[in-house]
Amino acid sequence: MYKFLRITFYLTVSFLSVAIASAEEKAKWSYHGNTGPEFWSKLSSGPSSCGGRQQSPIEIRSGDAIAADLPPMFMDLQQFKPDIINDGHKIEVTPRGNGGLSTYDGVDYNLVEIQFHMTSEHQIDDISYPMEAHFFHRSKAGDWLALAVLFIESEENRVLQTILDRAPDKVGRASSNQVIDPMLLIPVDTRFFRYKGSLTLPPCTENVTWHIYKEPLGASKKQLEAFARLYPDNHRPLQELNRRYVLQGQ
Repeated sequence: MYKFLRITFYLTVSFLSVAIASAEEKAKWSYHGNTGPEFWSKLSSGPSSCGGRQQSPIEIRSGDAIAADLPPMFMDLQQFKPDIINDGHKIEVTPRGNGGLSTYDGVDYNLVEIQFHMTSEHQIDDISYPMEAHFFHRSKAGDWLALAVLFIESEENRVLQTILDRAPDKVGRASSNQVIDPMLLIPVDTRFFRYKGSLTLPPCTENVTWHIYKEPLGASKKQLEAFARLYPDNHRPLQELNRRYVLQGQ
């Protein structure tokens, strides 16, 4: 029975990852030119969600963020052997097997993939960071929980190096037998901003709870340059906050 449940879980996570890729492929989009972000909502083959009013990323003003007693988030991310994918838009990492889950407001969200964007997609108090990682989790109902981690230039990051060592320099997939611990890419300081938004790339679906850590992590100059050689500018421009609120918690 346990073996059956484990296989079912693995197949579910694999399906969700493929679903993300399939949704992206349906819309011929890019970060520049006639298929760039300003045209995403008008692409004939793409969905219209990219023109919605709860889009991401946003500019976060810490002075305007509302301190709130928010539901706690419990993380149970697992070490895993990764597949490192260059999908033509970004570098992403998917677990081979169980990557664990995060539980928010009583709902379990399984870790599907980790994406990397240069420069950061979110800004805090007018500051843009060299890189931003997104930990995308999905619930059984199809909703997303995205943990965003900002990076600054500092010391070498061992987990990032494992990813870079196998990252394809052109579209493709590579597997690594080096086990990585995703918790080493999560800040120790748990303070965060939270808001309701969207995926930051097509189909821009507006069913994402964003959890953005205030404390950045470090990556070496060499590592940031390595990511930049692959994708020097794969971030979506800032979107309007409109009638949403940004909350902050501990």
